[in-house]
Amino acid sequence: MSRVSGRPSPKRRLTRTHATRLVLLATAFLAPRAPLPAEQGALARIVSEHIGMRIPLEREWLGRDSISDLEQCWRYVNGVTGDSLPRKLLIQIEWEATDTRLNTADSSISVGMGSPAAQAAPKRFLLRSAAREMALVGLAQMSRAGALRPEVRALTEGMAEILAHEYDHSARALSAVWPLAHMLDRIGPLSLAGLADWRAGPGASRDLRAAAPAITFLLSCLELQGRDRTLRLFEAMKKGSLEGAIVAAFRVRSTLLEESWLEKVRASGPAENITATSEEDAPVLRQTSAQAEARPGTTLELRLAIEDAGRDLSPGSVFVVDEHSGHVVEGRAPSEKGAAFTRVDLPIEEQRRPGKYTLRILAVDDAGNLRQWSRTYVVQP
Repeated sequence: MSRVSGRPSPKRRLTRTHATRLVLLATAFLAPRAPLPAEQGALARIVSEHIGMRIPLEREWLGRDSISDLEQCWRYVNGVTGDSLPRKLLIQIEWEATDTRLNTADSSISVGMGSPAAQAAPKRFLLRSAAREMALVGLAQMSRAGALRPEVRALTEGMAEILAHEYDHSARALSAVWPLAHMLDRIGPLSLAGLADWRAGPGASRDLRAAAPAITFLLSCLELQGRDRTLRLFEAMKKGSLEGAIVAAFRVRSTLLEESWLEKVRASGPAENITATSEEDAPVLRQTSAQAEARPGTTLELRLAIEDAGRDLSPGSVFVVDEHSGHVVEGRAPSEKGAAFTRVDLPIEEQRRPGKYTLRILAVDDAGNLRQWSRTYVVQP
């Protein structure tokens, strides 16, 4: 008779230490736990041949509705920039963020959808923002990142805007950059050197107003020098100064291009309204009010209630022109929290005679819709 041991075989034997470990593991898996970061906001992954998109799962419909357009945009920008885009480009959609940015470390794109303009027209905003950032990736690759240097970044941003508008056939919006640049030049003279002061970063303005000086300079170059040479400017930014890149691309000194550009800007005051998208999207002036009487040597505070269906009109894109003095003043956000108007402080010179005067109000939204209105005000003795 064989002898039977009261102990299990080594294969089945559990030591007290092993048993304790299993109990701890089971407890860890069964006990409630804090969600992992990925679980806090589940992401859908949508792909095409050249685009990989990550988007919040509850917004997956927007990604699926946009992916074919983004693929076509990749093909367009890649062709224009000489096959410089990565073969697979990652686009991350951040629903609560307000900044859209290029992540230079891996050439991926993050599109923030938290702005009022994005909420008003999600697909249009996503496609325009992604197209601009794709163009930045292409221009950066063409120049081996030279086009992202601070002293030339404004021009690179301007060219990216031009290419984005070319892709979606909205070049009509670029007509509005000339009046914008004209107003900005009257407030403070534009210059090519001044474009080097432009800075990108979190919270930095990247609307049509901010890009208008650089866009108008590049449109002037496109007209005078042609498309191939203008794109060659960004290739020439691989090394050296902006002056060196201009000479290499155009074979002329920058001063000649600057003179032609500024001459056109200063002759391009707004003559008519511009509708880039639709009448419904365009700004509408609902009310103009003054907070005090206008008197010589004082400042007249104007409050402009402008309806903005597209929710893409910034206070700085509203200008008031005093037809008598020639002063141009840009709007600013009101100090009162939640106030729905644009504030403009119009100076009244001490020598002004009492009487009725005319001012012109101009507003340009980020889609390129331009509207202007004429109003009067009275200077008291």
